[in-house]
Amino acid sequence: MYQPEIERISEELYFVAASPATRRLRTQAELLSQTDVPVLVTGEPGSGKSTAARLIHALSLRSSFPFMTVGCAALTADLLESELFGYDHGSGGGRIEGSVGKFEQCAKGTILLTEFEAMPPTVQVRLLKMLETGEIVRCSGQQPLRADVRVMVSTTNNLEQATVEKRVHEELFYRLSAFELRVPPMRERRDEIPLLLGHMMSRLSRRYGVPAPRLSSGLLEACQQYSWPGNLRELESFAKRYMAQPDESAAVRELRSSSAYGAVAKNENGGHTKSASGVLAAKGDSGSLRLVVRNAKGEAERAAIVEALEQTGWNRRAAARLLDVSYRGLLYKIQEYHLAPPGDLRRIFDSNRLGEGK
Repeated sequence: MYQPEIERISEELYFVAASPATRRLRTQAELLSQTDVPVLVTGEPGSGKSTAARLIHALSLRSSFPFMTVGCAALTADLLESELFGYDHGSGGGRIEGSVGKFEQCAKGTILLTEFEAMPPTVQVRLLKMLETGEIVRCSGQQPLRADVRVMVSTTNNLEQATVEKRVHEELFYRLSAFELRVPPMRERRDEIPLLLGHMMSRLSRRYGVPAPRLSSGLLEACQQYSWPGNLRELESFAKRYMAQPDESAAVRELRSSSAYGAVAKNENGGHTKSASGVLAAKGDSGSLRLVVRNAKGEAERAAIVEALEQTGWNRRAAARLLDVSYRGLLYKIQEYHLAPPGDLRRIFDSNRLGEGK
């Protein structure tokens, strides 16, 4: 069990490090924040790629300057080019008027280009030149302008394959893919679902002014067995439906009737994994998040306590230090989950239940 670290990114956006993998992700983000190199953020739809990019920006020296997001699939080639680079046009009398693009608007800040594989080839060439020279030229313009902006791109697809298929400029791919940050899908961070779901309910409760429904252990277990192919977006949609109609039996049936129920995540070595790999896109205030953390109960917490006790030979004081909780707090949890040591340690535990022994 890890004490979640709640980090505010913006007014309503928080990053929560609640597992070893999440802490590693945060460490990667911090390392990347110390440089201005382009970053490729990859992950499935709805997994939190934009939040990961915003975290890097928030940890960087550029954090007090703008962060902007531009979708590459939403505009035609001409519109995307003018949106990013701006446009110069004559107004008569030899005077030139300019339309400022996002690269100029985002001066000293960070820009995230989403769905990057959809960027038209002509715009890719202009972007590559900007990365090489640090300058841009507005559409229909001639005067080079300094472009002091950090570029990050995100994609749900395999950019390497897109490069092979000539949909992504090869040199641009190598520039962007030197530093990659992968955001894991929900099925690889099942143990954090109770925390995320509890937080979403808390936020929806405040928004709509209605009490948050109780999340039973049975419902949370069903949620953890579901693989959430839509990731955080799907989880939030589920939370909204349950808030509107808190019918636990119907909610569990809905999850169990899906083909996505019961799928088991695998790690890179092909083995099964049940550890959480990150909480991204957790929005709300830090006080409510801490409340959710304090109230979140379930198999994730129980398993972490058992693991710590086994590692310390059921030395409860040592286990409390390992878990970073108070000694009496751990004793309370041991009683709450009806935990007992195996073999010869049981007698010592029973005879000295609130003492300092092992």
